[in-house]
Order: sequence, then C-alpha cells, then structure tokens
Amino acid sequence: MKADLAFDWLFLAGIGNSGPTHWQRHWEAEHSNTLWLEHRDWDRPCRDEWVGELQRLLSTHQRPVVVAHSLGCLLLLEWAAEYASDPGKVLGAFLVAVPDPRSPRFPQEATGFRSADNLSSRLPLTIVSSEDDPYGTLEYVQHSARQLSCEYVNVGALGHINGKSELGYWQTGLCLLQDFTRALMV
Repeated sequence: MKADLAFDWLFLAGIGNSGPTHWQRHWEAEHSNTLWLEHRDWDRPCRDEWVGELQRLLSTHQRPVVVAHSLGCLLLLEWAAEYASDPGKVLGAFLVAVPDPRSPRFPQEATGFRSADNLSSRLPLTIVSSEDDPYGTLEYVQHSARQLSCEYVNVGALGHINGKSELGYWQTGLCLLQDFTRALMV
C-alpha cells in the first residue's frame, strides 16, 4: 500500500534509468505522490534535450521535491542554472551520487553536462555521497557541496549508491530525504 505524502517527489534517474532493484524504484512504488521523468533516450543523454524534458514536466507540475541520482543530479543543476529566474518551480533537491563529468569513468554517451562545482543554484539542496563512488570522488563531491553552499552527507562506502550497491529500499537514505523535506516545510 502506498503511503500518502503532503508533497510530490519527482525522481530524476541517471543514464540508463533506474532498474527494479534501485532504491528510487522502491521509493516510487511505496509512495503515491511521485513523478518519474522519462526521457526519449536513456542511453545517450544530451544535456539540452534532458533539460528541456524536465522544463516541460515542471511547466505542468509545480513545486515537487526532486530526488535525483547520478546524472539526474547534474540534470537538476543544469536546469536550475538555466531557469534560475523561476526557482519556485522546485521546493528543493536531494542529490545522491553526483558524478564528475571530468572523470575518465564518466559515460562518454552523456554530452553537454558540466561538473556540479561549476554550477550554481538558489534551491535548497542536500548532496549525499559515498566514500568509494567510482563516478565522483569524495573530494569532488565535498568541493561541489561547498560551491553550492548546501548540506553534505557522507553515507560511507556504498559504491555508486545504485542497484549494484544492493541497498534495496535503502531506509537510511529515505530517512535523510524525509529530514530534508521536513526542513523545507518549516
């Protein structure tokens, strides 16, 4: 049974989308007030196209809390940089496993995305990272959080905090998200 929420969560997945074992899919299934941004091409993400798809969704659905993973984090930050004149469309963003486009492990198929430490946002943000994320070093993510003036949480060694990390429902992450959303409502 899905739990009712007083707000909507908008899920932004990374390249390839989030599969059935990913915590985002578990949370989406559990909660009724959720949205999932679908993309025309999950395997060859283009920054401009993905930002346009997000903007179109937000033009019809206002003020969700964004729950982003991996490339979805950069998507949200790219959207915020482009549409900063109207930050009220989103209450805040919970960014998990922010990747570094300058890293040799960053997927070459993803084009046009800038690193988080080169972007800015007036949105309330929390960045959650793992000590051993192969797509974004701890130093990169900590520096990005400082540049974005946002809260930062290190959850230990959980890899890329994805389906391969075998977190299932990831209750710890959900508690962090709930704390973040409660703070937005004050």
